[in-house]
Amino acid sequence: MKKIVLAISLSAAGLSVAAGAHAQTATTSSGVTIYGIINPSLTYTDKVANANAANPTGTGSRLSMDTAVAQGSRIGFKGVEDLGGGLTALFTIENGFNADTGQAAQGGLLFGRTAIVGLSGSKGTVYLGRQKDYIDDLSAYNGALDFGSLVNNIHALNLDRSQGSRVNNSIRYNSPVMGGVTLSALYGFGEQAGSTGAGQSFGIGGSYNNGPLSVGAAYFQNKLTANNTFTGSSDSGVAPGAITGGIASTSLKTFLLGGSYKLGDLRMYGSFSQVKQPLAVAAGTAMTGFTAGSGAAFTFGGVNNSKVNIVDLGVNYSITPTTQLLANFVTTRSKFVGANDGKASQLSLGVDYFLSKRTDVYLFYANIRSSDMFNPGLYVAPGSSNTQNVLTAGIRHKF
Repeated sequence: MKKIVLAISLSAAGLSVAAGAHAQTATTSSGVTIYGIINPSLTYTDKVANANAANPTGTGSRLSMDTAVAQGSRIGFKGVEDLGGGLTALFTIENGFNADTGQAAQGGLLFGRTAIVGLSGSKGTVYLGRQKDYIDDLSAYNGALDFGSLVNNIHALNLDRSQGSRVNNSIRYNSPVMGGVTLSALYGFGEQAGSTGAGQSFGIGGSYNNGPLSVGAAYFQNKLTANNTFTGSSDSGVAPGAITGGIASTSLKTFLLGGSYKLGDLRMYGSFSQVKQPLAVAAGTAMTGFTAGSGAAFTFGGVNNSKVNIVDLGVNYSITPTTQLLANFVTTRSKFVGANDGKASQLSLGVDYFLSKRTDVYLFYANIRSSDMFNPGLYVAPGSSNTQNVLTAGIRHKF
C-alpha cells in the first residue's frame, strides 16, 4: 500500500525546493505529510492606472481582496522513505492557488510551485524536477521573508529571482552541511533539438550559518530558446528585453550576496543583487530619455534595460513573543542603453501578530517612487504617476 501511495504522489509532480521546501525538511522515518498555507488580504492601492479616451494617463484608487501578499497560498505533499544504509528517497509536490478566487497560480499548473523527487545520503542530496535555484534559499537576507510579494516589483519584477522562480527539467545538488557551509548547484535542460544551450539554465550558490550570523551568495543565468524568444527551462518573471540575441544567447545573468544577524529579539538583514541583460539594445534613435510614451523601454526588463543594481536593507524586531515590527528599504539603479540611469526605491513598514503558532494577522504599508523610468508599481500598474502607496491587512494560516 505504501508503494502505491508513493507512486500516485510522484506521478502528480510539484513543490518549492528552495526556501519553502528546504525549510520543511523531511524526517528520516518513512511517511507522507500534507501541509499548506492560505493567505488572503484586503488591499487599498492609490494611483492605479485607469486610462480612458479623455484621460489616457489617468489613475484612480483601488480596493481589492488579494492573495499571496506575505506568502503564496499552497497545498503540498512531501514524503520520505528510508532505503537503508544511510540512503533516503524523498519527494515534494506543491500546488499554488489564489486564496481570493480559488484559481490555480503559476499559470494554472497543477503543481506549479514545485515537483521534485530525489535521493539523500551522506554525500548530499540530489533533486530532479521543477524547482527553485539557490537564490531563493537566501530570501532571509532581503525583504521577501517578511513582506513577501509586496517587494516583488521593486526587485526588478523578480528578475533577480529573490522572490523565487522555478526551473523546469532541472537537476539540483545540495551538499551536506560542512562546518556551517552548504553548497548547491542546479542545471536546467533546455530540451531543444539541435542545440544543447537553447533554453538552458544554470545556477550555483552557497551559505554559511553560525549561530546568529548567516551569509550567502548565489548566481543564476539562462539562455534564449530562439531569436528574441525565452521559453526555456526557467520561469523568468518577465520576458528579458532581448532583440539581437539568437539561439542559446545568454539573456539573463543575476547574482545575490547577502547576510543576516540576530541580536536578541532583533534580526537585521541586507543584500545586494544585480540583474544583467546582455542582449538589451537602444530603445530608438530618437528615444534617449524617459518619457510617458516610452513603451517597452525604461522599465525593469525592458528592451533597453541592460543592468539593475538592487540594495535591500531591513529589520525585524519582536517586541513580544507574539508581535513583530517590520521595516524594509530597497533602492535600485537601472542602466538603460543610450540613456540616463533610472532610479526606484521603496519603503515598507509592517506589524505581524501571531494568534498561534500557525495563524497570524498582519498590517503592511508600502510607498514606491521612481525617476527617469516607469514606476514598477505595487501589485498593479501605477499609471503615469512616479509614486504609489499600498495598505494591506491579511490573515495567514499554516496547516
